[in-house]
Amino acid sequence: MGSERREKPVTVRLCHGEKVALTVAEADRVFDELWLLSSRLKGAVTAAAKLKFTDTWSRFHGEEILTEPESAAFREALQKIGLPDA
Repeated sequence: MGSERREKPVTVRLCHGEKVALTVAEADRVFDELWLLSSRLKGAVTAAAKLKFTDTWSRFHGEEILTEPESAAFREALQKIGLPDA
C-alpha cells in the first residue's frame, strides 16, 4: 500500500482559447525553458510566472489567459522541450 498522491495536471489557457494540460514535471520543464528564452522573447517571464502560480491564481481570481506574446513564448518553450502544442 503506497501513499502515492496523484498530482493534478496544470492547465494553461492560451490567448486564442486553446488549453494545454501538463503534468507537474512537464510544467517545471516548460518553466525552466521559459526562463532560458526570457532574454530574447517578449512575454517569457510573465508566462513563466503565470505557469508557476496558475493553481493559486485560479483559486482566487479565476482562470488566467496568457496574452499573445506570453502564448508565443509558451509555444516556443513547448517546442524546445519536445512537447506537443495545443
